[in-house]
Amino acid sequence: MKKLPFSLLSSNELFTTSSRINEACKLSLSSDIYVSNLCSSIDQGNNDLSKGLGKSLNSDFTPLLLVQDQVRDNTFIGLRDFFTSYSHSSDSAKATAGRNLTAIFENIGNSAYRLGYVVETSKINSLIANLSVPAAVKDMECVGATEWFAQLKTSQSEFEKIYNAKIVTESAIDYPLVKDARERISRYLKGLMNYIEINTDLDEAKFGSTNEKINEIITEIVAIIRARETRSENKKEKPDKAAV
Repeated sequence: MKKLPFSLLSSNELFTTSSRINEACKLSLSSDIYVSNLCSSIDQGNNDLSKGLGKSLNSDFTPLLLVQDQVRDNTFIGLRDFFTSYSHSSDSAKATAGRNLTAIFENIGNSAYRLGYVVETSKINSLIANLSVPAAVKDMECVGATEWFAQLKTSQSEFEKIYNAKIVTESAIDYPLVKDARERISRYLKGLMNYIEINTDLDEAKFGSTNEKINEIITEIVAIIRARETRSENKKEKPDKAAV
């Protein structure tokens, strides 16, 4: 099983990631008493974490995130439908370009609704990366979609600015309930993941699919953490470049 960098997770990311792993385990291993007990303990920790963070963060950031999330969702849908419309064009070159671009959407997923901020951000970043390769850029130029694509990148960037501001504010909070909840969630989640990993070696038929799902969840959150660290490093380097 892949390693989850607990120390690098914001409280919101820990909450989201542990909740998703919990749900994956409950879905396929509900009859396993050890799994059920650990999941119950993680749920309680998440309830306490939510209580500790709710009053200080939700009122400030929730409406801003909701608005910007809707903006990027609308841009995502608009770009998707724009590509689809050209896949049936009477112009063969544009039809081919439209189909190529539509295929990229289909590989990533045609919908970004109700995935949660962490998963949706990972999904849209993956889409942007796939649309940034030379072949895709050429196809977008063919159908005149470069402006749409620029809007998608801008909407994603603006959302991440707000989300990262939330993380910075959140990381400065050191309430006892939050700290205790994080420690309990991390301890029980590590135990749950170790249990799944060990038993996958012993009984892959029973535990293998859950182990694979957990790896997918870890991959998504690690991609977001790496992107955040890269942006942070780039910001640190800018003053040095300016001085030179």
